[in-house]
Amino acid sequence: MWNKLKEKFLNKKFLTFGIIGAGNTIFCLLVNRGLIALGIEVGVASILSDAIAMIPSYILNMKLTYHKDLSWESFITFPLSYVPGWIISFIIVEILHRVFGVPQQYAKLASVPIYIPVNFLCMSFIVGKFGKKKEETETAE
Repeated sequence: MWNKLKEKFLNKKFLTFGIIGAGNTIFCLLVNRGLIALGIEVGVASILSDAIAMIPSYILNMKLTYHKDLSWESFITFPLSYVPGWIISFIIVEILHRVFGVPQQYAKLASVPIYIPVNFLCMSFIVGKFGKKKEETETAE
């Protein structure tokens, strides 16, 4: 089992995904804090900030992590990779804030260690299924 985990998560693709994810997480958390400051409820702010942060994540991951061309098909299907992570993140945020009294500003941050690996696995599956490598799109034209 340890070897499977190492093979899946200790590689250049996951490292690139992680670096992009770290920057994207900072962006997402800033958007989240801004939405909360505007008076938007914590759970809704969590979902909205994830949705907004998905756009730069799509562009950077398609280009740098998966080496795929941007397309409307992959852009439309890309959010599917976020759904399991969004659900898990939302549940964690709500439990931490409402049950354990974690301040709204920090509840989202606490969901990150679970959200990232789940998101990587789902994104790898979706991009592998719908993303096209540069060579495929060049020969199709």
